[in-house]
Amino acid sequence: MNPAGYGRIMFYIIHGDDSYRCHQALNEIKASMGSPDMVEVNTTVLDGRRLSVRAMNDVCSVVPFMSSGRLVIVEGLLKRFQPGDRQARANSGGEEAKQALKEWQGISEYVKVMPQTTVLVLFDADLDPKAANQLLKSLAPAADRVLQMNEIKGRELAAWIKDYTAKNKGKISTSAVALLADYIGGDLWSLTGELNKLMTYCEDREINDNDVREISSFAREESIFALVDAVLEGRIKDAQLMLHRMLKYGTAPQQILAMIERQLAIILRVKELSHSNQQEIRESLGLHPRYPLEKTLRQARSFTIPKLRKAFHALLDTDVAIKTGKYEDDLALDLLVIELCK
Repeated sequence: MNPAGYGRIMFYIIHGDDSYRCHQALNEIKASMGSPDMVEVNTTVLDGRRLSVRAMNDVCSVVPFMSSGRLVIVEGLLKRFQPGDRQARANSGGEEAKQALKEWQGISEYVKVMPQTTVLVLFDADLDPKAANQLLKSLAPAADRVLQMNEIKGRELAAWIKDYTAKNKGKISTSAVALLADYIGGDLWSLTGELNKLMTYCEDREINDNDVREISSFAREESIFALVDAVLEGRIKDAQLMLHRMLKYGTAPQQILAMIERQLAIILRVKELSHSNQQEIRESLGLHPRYPLEKTLRQARSFTIPKLRKAFHALLDTDVAIKTGKYEDDLALDLLVIELCK
């Protein structure tokens, strides 16, 4: 990537729903502009959700300090005009909103006369690639480079996992790659965290699927979903098998108890928010984008409020039994699973 003065790339648009690769692309632009210290001094980040065209133009017109280039990053501007976004819906009506869109569409002309020392980046790392964004459609032809970073899947995701591991001097089996891809999907922030943890754990040997099941927090979360499913369907043997597998792979009994309680608490809140859409539920509960909300919605439809109350009482009794030494940890959890499956 070449900044201003190096091939005259002055206007970038970086967008998509893959936050990791969007930030990686932005970091490559910064790295191409010279000394990290001087780039930092000559970088301004603007909040596009509240920004005016005039304010952005004023910043873009500032001469860089002891450097050949100045970097101006505008975050969240495209999402401001994104169909379906809560803020966009709130601002979408009336002549004022239409005028704002028209003014921002006009920057396609401004970048032609913008100082050649300025590199302007419109940065939206949380943009739905399927939604028709009027501002993006208008400005894309005027940009020197448009980088659309959408979530990777399938073979591309598997290749990314292998490549990241190799670049960090690690080794990973094909089955472990498939398991991580299945557990985590295309959330590259979470994948890098899990891979770094696994490489530290395995040191010089190859990461295998047992390592993933034992170490990955996402594997444990997936097990909790499967355990709650078995409980909902009254499959006592399956539920106990999953419970013992989690204990075998090193998940502490109190942690299992806490994870079951957390999932049931989320199910309860989801039932209370049953009239909201998925995005509103996710935002209200502060759930991670990769949290499998669809599974929880399905579980919430199967749980009744009386059954949830009964489950919370059983969890409390189990916690007391473990802490007072009434039962051994494993036995207490076994009895809990039997009680929940009734």
